Amino acid sequence: MKKVFKASFDEGKIRLDKFLSCQLADISRSKISFLIKEGLVKVNQHSKKGSYLLSSGDQIEVEIPKNNKRLKPYKKPVSVIWEDKDLLAVYKPQGLVVHPHGRNRDKTLVNVLLYMKKQLSGLDPQRPGVVHRLDKETSGVMVLAKNNLAHKILVEQFKNRQIKKEYYALAWGQPKNDKFKVSLSLRRNKKNRLKMEVGLSDSKTAETNIKVLKRLDNMTLLSVSPKTGRMHQIRVHLRFLGYPIIGDKKYGKKDNYKNLFLHAYRLKIKHPLSGRPLEFKAELPQYFKKIIEE
Repeated sequence: MKKVFKASFDEGKIRLDKFLSCQLADISRSKISFLIKEGLVKVNQHSKKGSYLLSSGDQIEVEIPKNNKRLKPYKKPVSVIWEDKDLLAVYKPQGLVVHPHGRNRDKTLVNVLLYMKKQLSGLDPQRPGVVHRLDKETSGVMVLAKNNLAHKILVEQFKNRQIKKEYYALAWGQPKNDKFKVSLSLRRNKKNRLKMEVGLSDSKTAETNIKVLKRLDNMTLLSVSPKTGRMHQIRVHLRFLGYPIIGDKKYGKKDNYKNLFLHAYRLKIKHPLSGRPLEFKAELPQYFKKIIEE
């Protein structure tokens, strides 16, 4: 399906992705970014980046591919922390991908929720309900939207950094200070696009607040609160500082631990409709507790 728009405004210019998010209200921002990256959006018959500034009179063509792939339910234990008609908070176990992507289209958190017959927002049919993500290896609390209005409001809360997140991480080494902040911009690794790295050029601001909870013999239990939400932010920041997370196969040092010791412990949001403050917690998994006790 093709849609054609003509930019029309009195003053200044507007970003292509922002323009499309206003025109295509039934399509999520992530889906719009995907369409732009795949070259399915053209301005005056030329592909442009999402940051391209439109001028009045520009013609924008958007090719929206048909989605013939129906998501399949997947049976796996997932605990519901809290639920109402607009919002769902769940405990995502380690090893479970959040939404269908690439070859893994049938065994994700979204597929599990479909099996549980949970109502989810439909702005993005391939990522119903998803307003934020956790890495496959990371366990912990997640929130999902149950309708489109709640979805849009929650996405804005994450975008405007109104959500407060706290992770527990078990890292190698002993930080000198008990409390510190990391401000190191991140970018995609040029050799491996699935990894992130600290960089000055082509990078985005990333801030992480870190507090020591418990010092062990050769490792430290940390409370980590990312102010921004960049991909692999906590893992890259701690690695750069010399305190890699235990069991991190992608950014850590070689060790004998099979599990990644990073857990999304607490999430504070405002209810998308009522505005009421909400706080959700996910207790540490048993393997995490065990190593601290030992």
